[in-house]
Amino acid sequence: MKSLLKIIAVMVMAVSMVGCVQMHMDTEIKKDGSGEMDLTLSLSKVLTDAIAEMGTEGMDDDIGNLEGVLNIDKKELEKSIKKHDVKLKKFKRSVVDDRETLAVTFQFKDLKGLSFAMGEVMGENEGGMAIIDIGNGQYALRPYQYDWPMKAEEEVEEEEVSEEMDMDDMDPEKMQKQMELMGTLMGAMGEIDISMKITVPGDIIESNAPVVEGRTSTWSINASNMMSGGTDMEPNIIFSSKGLKLEAIQE
Repeated sequence: MKSLLKIIAVMVMAVSMVGCVQMHMDTEIKKDGSGEMDLTLSLSKVLTDAIAEMGTEGMDDDIGNLEGVLNIDKKELEKSIKKHDVKLKKFKRSVVDDRETLAVTFQFKDLKGLSFAMGEVMGENEGGMAIIDIGNGQYALRPYQYDWPMKAEEEVEEEEVSEEMDMDDMDPEKMQKQMELMGTLMGAMGEIDISMKITVPGDIIESNAPVVEGRTSTWSINASNMMSGGTDMEPNIIFSSKGLKLEAIQE
C-alpha cells in the first residue's frame, strides 16, 4: 500500500530489523475537518550509512525510502502541497549525537490534503486516511485509497527497478553483499520508538488503538511490544458526528 499507511509499515519493518528508527506522528482534527499534524523522523548513523551502501549495491528496499525523507527540498514541498490547501508551518533538519532528524508541521484543510502532503514527504503518493460518513450520526476515520496521478518519472523508475531486480536476483555475489548489509542492520538493535496519535473532533465510540484517552487514539511500537506480534498501525476510529460540520466521504 503506497500511502501514508505504507509509510508506517515501512517504519515498522525498519524498526523490527534495526531498531534505530524513531518516528512520532501527532494529528489533531478540528470540527470542520481541518487540523494540524506534527511529524518527527530520526534515523541513526548506522541506518543511514547502511542505506547509502544499499543504494550503491542496487538494493530495491523500501527502507531506502527513509533516506529520501531527510533530503527532501523545503521549497519544492511547500509548492506542491499548497495546491492541496496544506501549509508547511514548520520544517527543521538537525543532527544530534549521530542522529539525523527531520521535524515538520502541516496545517491542512482536510485529510485528503494531508494525505497528499505526507505522500510528497515520503515519495509514495497513492493513498492515506479519510473521514467516512457511515450513517447513524457516526463518522469513521479509516485508510482510504486516493487516485493520485502517477508522475511520468515514477513510471519509468518502476520499470527500471523491475528490470534491475530480475538481474540482481541472478547475481550470487550481489545477493551475498545484500545479506551482509542486512546482517549489519540486524546487529544495530537499539532504540525503538514509533508512535502515532490521532485526535478526532467528536466523541469516540470505537477505536482499534491500544490506548484511547478522551478523543485521542494512540498506537505505538517500542522495545516492550515489538516482538509480541505487532500493533495494527492502520487507524480505524468511529466517532460521533454531533456538532460537526465537515465534508465526509459517503460510505
